[in-house]
Amino acid sequence: MTDKNATESQLLHWDPAALVIPLGRGLVRLFHVHGRRNILVTLDIIQIIDRLTGGLDRPTLEKLYDQLGPDLKTADATTFTLWDHAYNNSDFFDQSLTSADLEHLSFEEFLDLMLECGFISAKWPPEYHLRKESFADRFKGSFYEQIGTECLFQRCRPVDWWVSQKFEPSLEATRNTPYRFIQDRFLEDYFARNLAGKEVLEIGCGTGYYTRKMAAHAARAVGLDYNPDYIQAARDKWLPASKGRLEFHVGNIIDLSEGTGIFQDLAFDAVILIDTFLFLFDEGYQAELARNRDAIMANLVKLLKSDGLLVIMDPHPFWLTPWLGPKEKPFGLLTEYRRRTFKVIPTLEEMTTFIYEHGLRVRRILEPDIAPDYRAVDAQAYHFMNQFPQWWVFEAEKALNTIKVPDKP
Repeated sequence: MTDKNATESQLLHWDPAALVIPLGRGLVRLFHVHGRRNILVTLDIIQIIDRLTGGLDRPTLEKLYDQLGPDLKTADATTFTLWDHAYNNSDFFDQSLTSADLEHLSFEEFLDLMLECGFISAKWPPEYHLRKESFADRFKGSFYEQIGTECLFQRCRPVDWWVSQKFEPSLEATRNTPYRFIQDRFLEDYFARNLAGKEVLEIGCGTGYYTRKMAAHAARAVGLDYNPDYIQAARDKWLPASKGRLEFHVGNIIDLSEGTGIFQDLAFDAVILIDTFLFLFDEGYQAELARNRDAIMANLVKLLKSDGLLVIMDPHPFWLTPWLGPKEKPFGLLTEYRRRTFKVIPTLEEMTTFIYEHGLRVRRILEPDIAPDYRAVDAQAYHFMNQFPQWWVFEAEKALNTIKVPDKP
């Protein structure tokens, strides 16, 4: 029973944003929806949760914890599930774990862990404080902040991670992930249907994987990236067999006169951005791109022929949604859309408004399907992605007249 002499500010509460999932084998899984923290605890935790829902003072909680004794064990099973590849978003863990793999913590250790992860809150209503304040905050911060932290822990450069989580080491194929079973499958068909005989430019081409695929159909395919290491890798890998229809350049889309300057007088039938356009809206990770996004968009329009097409393929807002539940019918947990703290994907309104403001109009929006054979690779991920798209594709063309975007009502 709650100590009636304790004020509300002195009470500890169970956070209603924390899911409690019985696993069997005497284990319970705690998953914090906002913080993405994943804790395994033995079944006695239910007694503590039940008491905390009404508020409990610290001395009473400590007494209850001591009464439950050493059978109450805990393990922090949190991992940054997006490290392996950026579309591995399930928060499941080793299903072979038993209570023998867990540890009985002192009360202080237990309470510190629960408070850090947000399962127990010292304030009511709870405050979702997920900002990264130090390197030690491994599982706090935005998606990019956590990638940066994980790179430090894994002793890996972020530019190397971007490549390795998407491509096989040979750089000749995407890994056996949604990159292959959604993005690859869609783009190969899209290039064959839409780029035949065209002159195309890929902005942010990286190591040139998709620019090379464009060249299989286009009359000319040009890749542009500001990272000289990526461009050198692309030239070494793809130019020898390109038959003159493929080229790569180091360049700055903010200022087309930088670098070789070859783009000042060129125009293309299609300008394509794959997993790149979203960076224009991320003031934290890509501040320079975000600050100069109007100049970038003006250059993209300038690079289009009068009947040219701007093609944007970006992660869908459903990307980064954790999925839980059974393999055949998983569900996602949406926690943000308009005001993002973890995600980096602009809203549909932000995307279309920005496109319209620069004299383009959206011709269509596509949401690529996942190939059925991915089910044999990861059944749970397949069923989730078969229901919720992981990429969307915008086709934008020059408007006959400049479109004036009305003010919001």
